[in-house]
Amino acid sequence: MATFRLQVERPGEKGVLPIENLNALRRGDTVIYVPGDPAPGDDLDKADVVLLVAPKDGQELQVMERKPALGRQRWELKHDAAVVALAYGPAGLRADRVQNMVKKDPELVAQLAEYGERTTQVETLVSAMSRPATDAQTMEAALRGFASSGAGGARLDRNATLDQQTLTMMRALNPALAAYDPLSPEPRVRWQQSAGLAAAVAGLFFGNTVAVAATSATLFLNLRSVAFPRTEFRSALRRDSALCAKRESGSGVRFAYLWARRFPESRQPELALREPLHLGAGLPAKVEFTKSAGAWSQVQKWRWVDAEGNSVPAVGVVNGGALQLAKPPAPGTYALAGDWDWQELKAAEPVTVHALPDLTAVRLTEASADALEAGKGRVRLRLTGVDFQFVTKVELESVADALAERVAARFVPLKGPTLELEMEVDSDRLREGAHRVWLTRADGETHAFAAMVHGPAPRLTGGPWTVRQDGSVQRLRLVGERLEEVERLEFAGGSVTWSREQKEAEVRLNPQTLPGTTWELSAWVGGRNLPVKWPEVIRVLPPAVRVVSLQRAARSAGSVELLETEVDAGVPVSMAVKLSGPLAEAPKVVRCGTLERADRLSESEWFLVVRPEGVDGCRVSVEVEPGGVEVEVGKAVRRPELSAFTLSGDAAGTNQFWGELTGNGLERIVRVGWNERDGLPVTELPSGESGRQKLRMAVPWPAPAPRAPLYVWLRGETVGRRTTARF
Repeated sequence: MATFRLQVERPGEKGVLPIENLNALRRGDTVIYVPGDPAPGDDLDKADVVLLVAPKDGQELQVMERKPALGRQRWELKHDAAVVALAYGPAGLRADRVQNMVKKDPELVAQLAEYGERTTQVETLVSAMSRPATDAQTMEAALRGFASSGAGGARLDRNATLDQQTLTMMRALNPALAAYDPLSPEPRVRWQQSAGLAAAVAGLFFGNTVAVAATSATLFLNLRSVAFPRTEFRSALRRDSALCAKRESGSGVRFAYLWARRFPESRQPELALREPLHLGAGLPAKVEFTKSAGAWSQVQKWRWVDAEGNSVPAVGVVNGGALQLAKPPAPGTYALAGDWDWQELKAAEPVTVHALPDLTAVRLTEASADALEAGKGRVRLRLTGVDFQFVTKVELESVADALAERVAARFVPLKGPTLELEMEVDSDRLREGAHRVWLTRADGETHAFAAMVHGPAPRLTGGPWTVRQDGSVQRLRLVGERLEEVERLEFAGGSVTWSREQKEAEVRLNPQTLPGTTWELSAWVGGRNLPVKWPEVIRVLPPAVRVVSLQRAARSAGSVELLETEVDAGVPVSMAVKLSGPLAEAPKVVRCGTLERADRLSESEWFLVVRPEGVDGCRVSVEVEPGGVEVEVGKAVRRPELSAFTLSGDAAGTNQFWGELTGNGLERIVRVGWNERDGLPVTELPSGESGRQKLRMAVPWPAPAPRAPLYVWLRGETVGRRTTARF
């Protein structure tokens, strides 16, 4: 119908902006109408334009001064605008007595606002459809905005493909569009269909009875009756600078075309990214903002700004609260920026674009290559050699077994430059032998390198093996699994000569190797990068010493007999030990007890205090030196303590009378008698508190002699012990 541009000038700001790019029209702004060149044959001498403004403050619709359409025109706004509409009359417009008439119908403001919102939605959808190379993100954003308003009664299924969503929307708008095939494999056919589809959607908007523009019918009737007498209004859309409408003709009818734009209510957002971004050159990407609900789709001229202030456009579309990028710029560090009217928005968080890595440099670390063993369950491995943030998949493939499935490695997606990739592989699904490790990059490129899946590593069973520091070569026979795979042995304390056939190692210690040290043995295995470590395998001992003499402190007699080879559990035992030579360090190892003191009396004499512990019968000893001679302390025993013994005249059976023992630990007594061979079983348990127990028992009669000592048997023993209890 016509070509023109609508621009806005704001006091204090440089330049003018297209009205389509603005988010707000303020009081004092000037709307500028700039006509384009008329088409040959167009008679526009009578054409008029009028600007209609719906203020934000709730006042009545403002109809600005009517002006010729052929000239450059300006209107200065008196209020902040919620909606701006332009009425274009090719045969002129009558706007007499407008202001007085408009005040009589305040619903015009709401009707104009809804019409402006529908106009913007349809223009966005038509613009997206009419581009032959429309990308999926732009199309989806337009469709979602259109469907969210319920236009045509259609609602989109978010799980459907974009093509199916488009087809659903079009068929809901007009069944005549059922022939549209968004899945056509021919690009030329799809382009032709898209062009026809855009025209069809625009045509739906031009008809007042169609759902897209259904609300405009009342608006047009009200405008004709209230503001523009004897004028028939029709819907109009703008495409670039062209005003498009369905041409109407009628005798004596003056037609006018209405285009409107509703300005969003959102405030200027603060541009902030969730985190510093690292993107791959040439890869689609998504930029997420701190506030995902911000009006990011209203930001204009998205661009990348480098450190020198140079900028390149950011090619993408806002969808789902994020900026969906077709591809980032060339590698470098940038700030993301955009325009909100005349103000520049700029994110403080940097965006770094990286060149995609050359996967030919990838390899397993030496430790990981050795750790790749079949049957070890889930193992952690590390890759190195490149920046791994753009690696999307790692798989292992058997070389020998063509039927074996690839085994995928698990790893956490990386953010930012990372020169090592830690991954987890289920080695139970791998077989021993040669494999390929496949890597897939974010752009789909793949690369493979060779890796060996090992069998179980050799291991020792037994040890540690002791070696005396006496200058001699000592032979050790090692016991373990897969030792035939060991090629050589090493340890830091001396030299080793390894015989694979006999599985024997001849060890010679360095003269400076101190007794008491323990050494790790390193086994070099064929096919592995690093040696297998066997910790604390070799223990160095000084030349062997022996016990020359042993003196023990006197023991408590107690109320129950203690044998010469026994010691009381829990009662410290003091000893003086003389050895045949000096020790490198004090004794430390005690079996069935605790070493409470170890004092050196002279170069080869020690004073030891040992507290016996453990169960009865445990043999207490002190290891003088690691792997060397031991000092026997005695067998630990817990003796009862007897304080009294009485015998009653009550018969307990034939030649038996009831007696009673008083003391502590009486629960250990299981038999009593008058000698170490013969005794009667104790059938009851002691009563009373600890330290004051009483045990009732049957005692054989008669006693062998007046004042005969009582014998008791302790649990687990076959010989009675003499006690101080007497009849």
